[in-house]
Amino acid sequence: MTHTKKPITILYVHYGQDWIRGSERCLLDLLSHLDREQFTPIVWCNSAKLASHVEALDIDVSRQDFPLLLGWLLPKYDFSGFLALITQGLSLVQFHDIKIIHSNSGAPCQWLNIVARKTKIPLVAHLHCRYPLRDRLSLGLHHVSHLVGVSQPVVEQYIEDGINPDRVSVIANGIDPIQLNNNERLDIRQHLGLEDNDLILMSVGSLIERKGMDTLISALALVRQAGVSAKLIIVGDGPFRQQLAQQVDALTLDQQVFFLGERGDVPALLQSGIDIFVSGAKEEVFGLVLAEAGLHGIPVIAPDVGGISSVVKHQHSGLLVTVPSPQQIAQAIEFMFYRPDLRQQFGQAAQQRISRLFLISQHVQTMQQRYLTLINNPAHAMTWTSHYSIKAMINASFKFIAKAIGLTLGVKRKEL
Repeated sequence: MTHTKKPITILYVHYGQDWIRGSERCLLDLLSHLDREQFTPIVWCNSAKLASHVEALDIDVSRQDFPLLLGWLLPKYDFSGFLALITQGLSLVQFHDIKIIHSNSGAPCQWLNIVARKTKIPLVAHLHCRYPLRDRLSLGLHHVSHLVGVSQPVVEQYIEDGINPDRVSVIANGIDPIQLNNNERLDIRQHLGLEDNDLILMSVGSLIERKGMDTLISALALVRQAGVSAKLIIVGDGPFRQQLAQQVDALTLDQQVFFLGERGDVPALLQSGIDIFVSGAKEEVFGLVLAEAGLHGIPVIAPDVGGISSVVKHQHSGLLVTVPSPQQIAQAIEFMFYRPDLRQQFGQAAQQRISRLFLISQHVQTMQQRYLTLINNPAHAMTWTSHYSIKAMINASFKFIAKAIGLTLGVKRKEL
């Protein structure tokens, strides 16, 4: 009699806003392509919107509010709510026979560290951004079984804090080319009434200070003063929307800047005739939309910050400026404007690079192998005494104090 091997059950936990953006999109892509014969996903989240998308994938999902202790939002000391999360986590692990927990952001690790230790299973923290010292300490990020960062700058923090490098990995985000191309194309020039000789620039992101949309608007003003007929399309929404609109009015760019708001058809926009994708980000640990633009053969201009250089290769698939300043970005735009052949060359190189390095199939295969490694090695299981990195906490605290008082402290990188 032949017995079919039971799939490994994974609990995916996500804490975030009620939207579908970078980390949510990455989680949904991972769930969509997970090998269901080998793994069974269960999702636990605080977002109703994410929960509805997960249900559409025919995956069991549990949704509830996630109160953090010592978080940035009130109430900061909801002990009863925090204990309820631990109780619910233990219940989910027991009911679904969970073999490994995947936290799709750092916040849930605050209570999942306890759940994983109580049940003696591995905990993976999948980090999509860099966390300040306060969060690295209060969320317990030094103490999980394994840290996965979307780029090297994400994991460097923890290595510098003193975590054993064997406990961290870089797994780049992946793109689903079928999903990206499964959209009805539109002609952006016709849609917005733009001229054939206009250079069409586009940027996608939340309208927050970190994304630097104000830098792009200032850069547009500079290139137009230099005689470049350029138009800027901004896709996204956020608290800086009104401030950016006021900047556009002050620079008399109301006919040159188009705010399209939050859109669910970004892939269609990327196929609509965009000449250059631009970013003014002050911090970007990966830049998923930069990779999506590259997959559509669009050259990129962006600052060389965070993990952007892992996605965009300077003078090969785009241009990277040293700092996110209007002057440097304007110079790069003007340079590309007068070289359409180079734009085409960069676009083709970007398409080849992204197809080789950042497809969802590669991402999922690597992540699944990481799961198996952690599950099959008992050393990775969480216990009440395992994986605590006191050295990392001490190093991180010393660095914070040194920075605060303007000193440089040399701390030896030896594991306790």
